[in-house]
Amino acid sequence: MPRPRRYDAAVRERLLSDAAMIAATEGPSALSARRLATESGTTTAAIYTLFGGMDSLRAALTAQSLQDLGRSLSTLAPEADPLNQLLKLARAYRTWALAHPNEYRSIFSDALGLAVRRAGTGAVRTVVAPTVPISAPEVFLDSVDEAWQAAMAPLNQTLRDGLASGALQGDPESSGALCTAVWATLHGTVSLELAGVLEPTLASLGSEMGAELFFDGTLGRMVAGLVTGAATDVPQA
Repeated sequence: MPRPRRYDAAVRERLLSDAAMIAATEGPSALSARRLATESGTTTAAIYTLFGGMDSLRAALTAQSLQDLGRSLSTLAPEADPLNQLLKLARAYRTWALAHPNEYRSIFSDALGLAVRRAGTGAVRTVVAPTVPISAPEVFLDSVDEAWQAAMAPLNQTLRDGLASGALQGDPESSGALCTAVWATLHGTVSLELAGVLEPTLASLGSEMGAELFFDGTLGRMVAGLVTGAATDVPQA
């Protein structure tokens, strides 16, 4: 009787590495259990033994991409002026997304949506069902949520510091809502650029502005609002 295969940490890391390569170069839709097993020189049983299934593996990839994004933001040299730090963080966010387009797209997946919703408390009032059922165990969803919080932390802390010091106008207690508003602006602009519709839209509306200049202009207006307080008038819970 043949001895059962042993799937160790090395096989796990190889599967994650190969899955990340497939997703990064061909997009998340190219990732299947059979394709991944073939690329990694193992069997589909290894995926189910080590991860419990493809949902869990995709969640692990989401966490991995978020960790990489978070590191790119948290390792920036600090600026004394929170406004300069905010600008540096925003530009680094865009730079990472443009350098890792498929990883960026895969971050905003059903795994992230489910992880954040289940980690929320009473503040989460509306739940939108994922487009694809996610059956990843809690340990994988926990890792996604932790990585998401870590990725958002540099931006949130910069805004909290700026509000607390008076460099930014507003109530320090509103930093969470303000951080979400700033991030939504960054994400929306970057997503339009990655989708290839930002510059054509600008052109169709009569603007000759390129994506980078538009991004910097949007940042400038956002920062101006933070200084005057115009961008801090957010609804309170």
